[in-house]
Amino acid sequence: MGPLSSRAIPAETTPVTAEGRSRYLREVLGILWPPPARVIRHGRWHHGAADGRDAAEFVIMPSERRAVLLLPRRPRRVAAAALRNYKASATTRDRRKLDALALAARLGLADVLPHRVRIERRTAGDDLAGFLSAALGRDVVLSLHIGPPRANRKPVLQALGPDGAVAGFVKVGVDPLTCDLVRAEAAALAFLAHAPLSKVRVPRLLWHGQWRGHEILVQQAFPRGRRARELAGLTGAMAELAAVRGMTVMPAATSPYWRNLHPRLRALSQRDDAATLLRALGHAEAAASATVLPFGSWHGDWAPWNMTISDGCALVWDWERFETGVPVGYDAVHYALQQAVRGGMAAGPAAEEMLARAPGILTPFGLDPAAARLVSMLYLVEIGTRYLHDGQAEAGAQLGRVDRWLLPVLARYSADGGRLSGGAGTGQDSGEAATT
Repeated sequence: MGPLSSRAIPAETTPVTAEGRSRYLREVLGILWPPPARVIRHGRWHHGAADGRDAAEFVIMPSERRAVLLLPRRPRRVAAAALRNYKASATTRDRRKLDALALAARLGLADVLPHRVRIERRTAGDDLAGFLSAALGRDVVLSLHIGPPRANRKPVLQALGPDGAVAGFVKVGVDPLTCDLVRAEAAALAFLAHAPLSKVRVPRLLWHGQWRGHEILVQQAFPRGRRARELAGLTGAMAELAAVRGMTVMPAATSPYWRNLHPRLRALSQRDDAATLLRALGHAEAAASATVLPFGSWHGDWAPWNMTISDGCALVWDWERFETGVPVGYDAVHYALQQAVRGGMAAGPAAEEMLARAPGILTPFGLDPAAARLVSMLYLVEIGTRYLHDGQAEAGAQLGRVDRWLLPVLARYSADGGRLSGGAGTGQDSGEAATT
C-alpha cells in the first residue's frame, strides 16, 4: 500500500461517512477563518490571485472526503512537525507511519497532494492564528485535527512556531456544551497545576480566554511517551488522582453522589432511557444502603487514547470531564471498558465483561467484591447519563445509542439482585454491539 493511501495516517476506529467529514471540515474552516476571510478549495495546480489579501495554504490529508488532518503547506518543517505530533498515543507501528510521512513532508509531500484549501485574509490578525500569536507572544501556524462525530466534538489544533516547535495544543468551544467543557478543562488544569501528584502528569495551562464568542484553551504539548500496556500498571496513578482533593467514606445510598443522580436522570429529555437507568438504581438501592464506598476524584475519560507513559509516570490529557465526589474506581472501570471496545469487542459484551471483572479490577483501590460490583454498575449509570445529557446519539457518536448496548446490559445485570451481592456471570451471551 502506497504512502499516500487513506490508511497511511492513523485514524479513529469510529466509522465516519465521507460527506460527514467533508461537511464538518467546511464548518470548522468557517469558524476558524470567519468573514471577511475567504476559504477557497482548489486542486494541486491552482494559482489564483489573492487580490492583495494575506493568504495561507493548507493541505487536506488524505482527502477532503476522508479528512483527518489539515496541514500548512509551508513551511515544510511545520507540516512535518504537525504530522509527527498528530497522535501522541499512537502505536509503534503508527508512529513509524507518522515519522515516514513527516520525512516526506520535509521533502515536499504537500507540494504534490491535490486536496487543498487557500485562506485569504485582509490581515493576518483576522483569524485564530493571528489572535493566538498575539496571546502567546510568538508567531504560530495552525494544524487542524478532524475527529469523529461526538456531541463534544470541537476543533483541536496544534499551534506551531515557524521553526516547527509545538507552542501548544488548542481547543475551541463552538457551542454551549463544548464551551462549558473547555471552561471546565481550564479550571481543572489550573487546579491540578498545584496538586501534589507524582504518578500523574498534567499538561500546563498556557492560555485561556475567548475569541469571537468561542472559548479557547491552549495547553502544553507532552513529549512522546509509550502506550500503556495494561490497566494494572495504571491503578497507582488512578488511586493518586482519586485522593487529589481528599476522600470521604460513607454508605453509597446516603452520599451526595447517589442523591444527585436521581434529579440528573429525571431532568433528561429521553424519558424511556432515563427510566431504565432509574430502575437500575432502584434495584441497587438495598446494596447501596449496605455498602460503604470511598468517594474521591476522577479524570472522567481516562482511556488509552488520552495518555502515554514516560519515566514511570502517566502523562494524561483531556481533563474536561474531571470531577470530584464520585465513587473511587470509576477511572479504572472506564479504562477497562474503553480498552475492550478499542480492541474490537462489541460494546455490550465489553460492558458485561467489565461488570464480571470488576472485583479484580477494583481490588487495588481497597474495594471488596460487593463494593466493586456496585461501583461498576453505578459507573454504567453515570456514563449512560452523560451520553444522554450530551446528546451523543443525535451527534452520531459510536457509543451514543445507549439503548442498543448499555441499557440492555444494565437491565439484565440489575434484574438478578444476586449479581450485586453474589458472583457475577461472564455475560458472554450478549449480542449487543456498539453503534456505528
